[in-house]
Parts: sequence; structure tokens; C-alpha cells
Amino acid sequence: MARRSGAAATTSRRQLLAGLAGLAGAVLLHRPSYGEAGAIERIVSVGGAITEIVFALGFGNKVVAVDTTSCYPLQATAALPKVGYLRSLAAEGLLSMKPDLILLDADAGPADVLDQLKRLAAPVAHFIERPSAQSVADKIIFVGAALKQADKAAEIAATFRQDLATVAASVKLLLQRPRVLFLMNAGTTGLRGAGGGTAAAEMIALAGGRNAFGDSSGYKTISAEAALIANPGAIVMMSQTLDELGGRDGVAKLPVLAKTKAAQEGRIFGFDGNYLLGFGPRTAHAVAAFATVLHPQGDIVALPPRPWTMT
Repeated sequence: MARRSGAAATTSRRQLLAGLAGLAGAVLLHRPSYGEAGAIERIVSVGGAITEIVFALGFGNKVVAVDTTSCYPLQATAALPKVGYLRSLAAEGLLSMKPDLILLDADAGPADVLDQLKRLAAPVAHFIERPSAQSVADKIIFVGAALKQADKAAEIAATFRQDLATVAASVKLLLQRPRVLFLMNAGTTGLRGAGGGTAAAEMIALAGGRNAFGDSSGYKTISAEAALIANPGAIVMMSQTLDELGGRDGVAKLPVLAKTKAAQEGRIFGFDGNYLLGFGPRTAHAVAAFATVLHPQGDIVALPPRPWTMT
């Protein structure tokens, strides 16, 4: 494959810089090295939310590799080569795919690999704003600018903002705020509950719940005593963890949880991790789905399907 000329590379770099100028949370380290001048034919997408946005923008057929957190759209991403885990990348693996553009989400790393890519003038666009529901629209705009799809990205971002606002208005009318315990399976060290400052805590609040471990921060190993004191009305975990623990009945019988209100009433729910905690373009729909199980008697709005939620 022919290399770009120096002038073509400079022009392409300026175009991408102009498209990304002024975006909060955006860092660009870009000097295209592969493919035809100005073309984006080979994309390495790192971060589940980033990958979902690339596909939503219609560039899924340009993606040549993803990281292991990129699991949606399921069939498309499962068939792609993997460049490793989001937080433990290797420059050699990324560059071996001969990318025209490497898109990185905020948690991509480690830092020394990012520095190495910068020294090599690799074609990298890195979104560094903290993952949250509110940053999703910015991320969509960021990816759209990198792919020269600003207008389409603006439309998707506007739709996302409206969907999120619609769910928020519905949740605001709820009269009750159940206590919710979100659990992560820490293997041999037991279950950990999500405290403040976590993605789970934000989703609990958006869905109209109260974090049962809100007085702590991060993820903490829980004891039967702590679980009973928190006494959540609902327990939520990733679907894979729920299955590994024997489903709803298996979780309800765990000594650490058995005496809680949620266990005794069978209010234990599993969600796909990327869907619930990924903060991508499906997040508004995830909030609506979460709110619906937390408030079975509530009038939670049913959002219309979007092209990026039906892949």
C-alpha cells in the first residue's frame, strides 16, 4: 500500500485537527501513515462505546480491529481481530493493523503506550473526558469529527440527548426511590458493592434509585452485616455474574445476601455490562430499561428503537 506524500499527510492532519478543534475532552495525536491521502479505510477502535459510535455512524465496515471491551454489535465485533484489553494495549499490536485512524476511549492505556504512539506520530484520536451519561453526546461528536461525519454525528447526538432527557423527565415523576445494591463478582475475594463515584452509582441515580452503598466510594467487598444494614430493595449485577452464581435463586441463597429485602423478595436483576455501564449511544435506552425493573409500578417511558440500538 502506497505511503502518503508529506504534503498529503499534512493536509489530512490539518483537516482532522480542524474538525476536532474546540471539543472538550479531545486529544489528537495525528499524522496519517497508511492508505490514500485523506481516506479513512482502516480503523482500529478501542473502547466499547467508541466502537458502538463508529458503527452507528456507518463506518463499521472500515473497522479492522477492536479491543476486548468492544462487544457490540455482537456479530460484527466478535468476528474482528482483537488488539488486547482497553487498559493494557501494546503499540505494536495497534500499528500492526496498518490503521488510517486509531480511536481511543478515555480509559485506554497504559500511558507509556500512548506516549510511544505519540512519538511515532501514529494516527491516534483519543477522547479523554470522563465516561458518563452526559459525556456520551460529546463522544459522538468527537468520533464524528474524526471520521469526517460531523453532520450525522450531530443528529445522533441530538437524538441521544433528547432520549436521555425524556427518560429523566419520566423518572423525575416517580414517588419512590428504592435502595439499590450493584454487585461485582471479585472471584475468590467475594462480592463487591458499588459505592459513590462509580458508573453503577450514576446509573442507579439516573434510573431513580438510591445507592445502598452510597456512603462509600469505589467498589468495596461486602459482608453479610453490611448488606443487611444497607438492606437494598433491589440487587443488580452483570448478567454473566448472575449466571455464574446460579441465577436469581442462587444469588438469593448466598449467605452474604440471603437476609436482605431484595433477596427475600426475589428482586435480583442482571444486565449486560456494556449496555448498562458502557456510556455509549445505547445509554438512554439502558436507563429506561433499568428504571423499568426498579419501578415495576411506575410509568417509565418506552423509548423508540434507534438504528444503533437494533444492530
